[in-house]
Amino acid sequence: MPAPTQCLGIAIVLSLGACAELQSGAPAGDKAAAGGGTCPADSHQDWVGKRVDYLNDIELPEGSRVIFPTTPVAMDFREERLNVEVDKSDTIARVFCG
Repeated sequence: MPAPTQCLGIAIVLSLGACAELQSGAPAGDKAAAGGGTCPADSHQDWVGKRVDYLNDIELPEGSRVIFPTTPVAMDFREERLNVEVDKSDTIARVFCG
């Protein structure tokens, strides 16, 4: 028979797993519950190849990230977040969601 501390440890791990699944977000098709909007990356692919200065005159959606080569970036995925990746020559290399 397992020791009481082992049972407690197993219960905690199972509880955390259940919570993580509940917090994973809304169903894939439910954009409103997932954050209230969609990522506009598809409509901004024309930014690729332009200098990063181009973004100075644009109001990016709240929560957007401009990612430079030396910028540390959290690896959390947010479906509604717009990311603009800039290369070493200060040129927009990629516009994507996440």
